Amino acid sequence: MATLTERQKEIYSFIVRQIHKSGIPPTVREIAGHFKVFPKAIQDHLAALEKKGVLRRAKDRARGLMVAARQSLENKVSLPILGRVPAGLPLEAISEVEDYLAVDEAMAKRANFVLRVKGDSMSPHILDGDMVLVQNTPVANNGDIVVATVDGDEATVKRLRHGGRETFLEPINPAYPILRGRIAVIGKVTSLIRTFF
Repeated sequence: MATLTERQKEIYSFIVRQIHKSGIPPTVREIAGHFKVFPKAIQDHLAALEKKGVLRRAKDRARGLMVAARQSLENKVSLPILGRVPAGLPLEAISEVEDYLAVDEAMAKRANFVLRVKGDSMSPHILDGDMVLVQNTPVANNGDIVVATVDGDEATVKRLRHGGRETFLEPINPAYPILRGRIAVIGKVTSLIRTFF
């Protein structure tokens, strides 16, 4: 079984507490109300909990949540996969969870989410299809590999550079141009998982 994220643990614990307290499981709306988030976000977490084997859902009932017996968890952390970069990942889509990836706890240190890389602008260091672990932060140092937007357009993975008063994004592959404009850092790449060889 994959390790639960902190939020998944909170949701699981809330469901268990409500069942013990009232004898019935909470509805999706009640869970969303407790955590002050939209029901869709809770649906995503419930789907992940079901996939990890700690929860079962009866699709035709509002209170159809059933908790499974917890198994011992290995040293794994489950991180959400949010999408692909650099091919058209709008800023507003960055919160949409596609799936979850279980990675070693040491590798996941400081990372908040995972992105799939599309394209070869960072080749040979980062290849098309690789998955990058990203720490969600608007601050990065000169030379850090970051996920950033240019002029609010689309997110991309590049090396952040500061030159004089200018900040720009630099590809590793010399076939691609340097990106200039209004740079907004979304996060720093902390690790990489190679999926294609």
